Amino acid sequence: MLLLTILLSLLSSPVSAPAHDYHVSKTNVRYAADKAQVQVEMHVFADDLEKDMVASGAAEPLEIGTKRQHEDAERYLITYLKKNFRIKWNGEELPLEIAGYELADDLHGLWIYFSAPVEDPPVEVTITNTMMTGIYPDQKNIVKIYNGTERSATLLMSKDRPQASY
Repeated sequence: MLLLTILLSLLSSPVSAPAHDYHVSKTNVRYAADKAQVQVEMHVFADDLEKDMVASGAAEPLEIGTKRQHEDAERYLITYLKKNFRIKWNGEELPLEIAGYELADDLHGLWIYFSAPVEDPPVEVTITNTMMTGIYPDQKNIVKIYNGTERSATLLMSKDRPQASY
């Protein structure tokens, strides 16, 4: 009887994603000369992103990338990204456009894709990334810059270093 009570208790409890002890995002910024554009692939923990978006004024629950996604989640995401992730390419701010997003296979990560038109290869690139640094003082945002197929630089940003250049 005790086992049945425990099982019923577990089944009726809300399921949530397991917490993680580290806070990191990974972003690849690629120069695609053949398409005359910069392509960005960003991987973040979905729960951390949503927590910071809600702290910035988004409605909750957002449930980005799921069938239960809030009807305004994409608008909130675009607003949040424009505020917290910017690229200055050869002295010009890039007009990044979101190309899409999807949950990773593990359902904890979220992949976000952007692109922007560019004419010239990278000479000087400055990245500003303040994502999730407001709610997680230990948040690290890693950005790898690729000039074609070769990695040109790896930049590390944090609450104390929200901007880095190559």
